[in-house]
Amino acid sequence: MEPVKGGTLADIPEEAEKLFKSYHSDMSVASWAIRFAASHENVMLVLSGMSSMEQLKDNLSYMENFKPFAPEEFELVCEAAKMINQSVAIPCTGCSYCINKCPINIAIPKYFALYNADMRELETKAWTAQTMLYSHFSEQYGKAGDCIRCGQCEKICPQHLPIREWLKKVAERFEGDQGNS
Repeated sequence: MEPVKGGTLADIPEEAEKLFKSYHSDMSVASWAIRFAASHENVMLVLSGMSSMEQLKDNLSYMENFKPFAPEEFELVCEAAKMINQSVAIPCTGCSYCINKCPINIAIPKYFALYNADMRELETKAWTAQTMLYSHFSEQYGKAGDCIRCGQCEKICPQHLPIREWLKKVAERFEGDQGNS
């Protein structure tokens, strides 16, 4: 279930996408994630959430006459995974389950996405718009620094992320000295 990790594996670093396209130019990035899951011997069913007819057609195109991964495709996925992991600070899929349990109504996935984008952009820019977006969101939701560390978010997180620790880092980045101590 969730082979494309909430859509995050469909939006990967350019170098990883080029790696996949160099091997199969006609295959979508999402197809690699789904085929990877389906290619394991003990997997009988792969459930993929889709949000458009285009995604449905794409999934059907390579699953209808399914061809399991060749050994070299597993190797390519391992290379791409390294590239992806290097580009993402917080591996949040944005499922938002955590928000429903947060008594402070902290926009956890939104803040994590802003943090990730900020970290990527800071490599090439001196200033990013994420701080402004964080300020805008924190007018509607609790700030990351408002976290009371109850742990309700972590109990429901399907990715088993240490959300409270990441919220500290988000607060440090976007709130400066005002964030969690």
